[in-house]
Amino acid sequence: MTTDVTGAQNAAAQTASAVSSTASDVSNAATTVDKTVAHQLTITERIFDKVQHFAETKGIDIVMAIIVLVIGYIISREIKVWTRNILKRSNVDPNAIGFITEIVYFICLLFVMTIVFGMLGISTSSLIAALGGIGLAIGLALKDNFSNVASGIFILIFRPFSVGDYIVANGVEGTVAEIAIIYTKIRTLGNQMIAVPNNTMTSSIIKNYSHYELRNLEQTFDVGYDSDLRSCLHLIREEILKSAYIQDKENVTVYISEMADSSIRVYTRCQVKATDYYTARTEIIISVKEALDRAGIDIPFPQLVIHQSDK
Repeated sequence: MTTDVTGAQNAAAQTASAVSSTASDVSNAATTVDKTVAHQLTITERIFDKVQHFAETKGIDIVMAIIVLVIGYIISREIKVWTRNILKRSNVDPNAIGFITEIVYFICLLFVMTIVFGMLGISTSSLIAALGGIGLAIGLALKDNFSNVASGIFILIFRPFSVGDYIVANGVEGTVAEIAIIYTKIRTLGNQMIAVPNNTMTSSIIKNYSHYELRNLEQTFDVGYDSDLRSCLHLIREEILKSAYIQDKENVTVYISEMADSSIRVYTRCQVKATDYYTARTEIIISVKEALDRAGIDIPFPQLVIHQSDK
């Protein structure tokens, strides 16, 4: 009996000890939770205080910056549309309109962002210096391409030639197939595509045969020394005037240009449409040749006469 009572007392003591330990653990956990909650509340209060302080000191600036950003964006869009409409009414090549308007739009947005950063207290001097350094490095690395781009803009704005024109530039002759920002593509008479850098185009002499609607057709015909020159001049003029390609028949020019080694040279000049140049040239040569043959007028050609000595 005494043993049972002692065991019960020991069990009760162990239970009480366990309960006391558990209570201590719970108390410690509660203390830890209280500290964590207090710490989180302190952090939250600090963040809220900082936000409140920032809103009190910079809130108006932020609102004004947002307003300026929205207004600046709207004005930039309007300037872009206005620039496009102005260019469409001018003689600027359509290929350049989109490129130029995008550049104007980018510059306007850059100006607006600079103002916004200044209103927010962000130093723009370092930003501008960094952008300037990056721009300088890129410019030195791509100076040739930038030169071609500038020349491409020059070509598209001032239009020394357009797509479809027949030109001669830097020793390349053909029809302009495409005017890009960096290259101008020319299709030659041999059906070859040649891409010429725009910088090369603008730095060389450009001969544009399609710039004017009418083009002078200049030709020279040779007749013999024993020919009746007045009859020759009249005959050649009449044949030229018969051509349907001649645009200004009152200003047809026919005269003797020189006395060559084996012939007398007759120079002619008339105006034809630039698109009909080669067809008109061929037809006039054929008609004049046939007329001279019918009239029995000799068309001399260089001859080599060899005299053999009897010795």
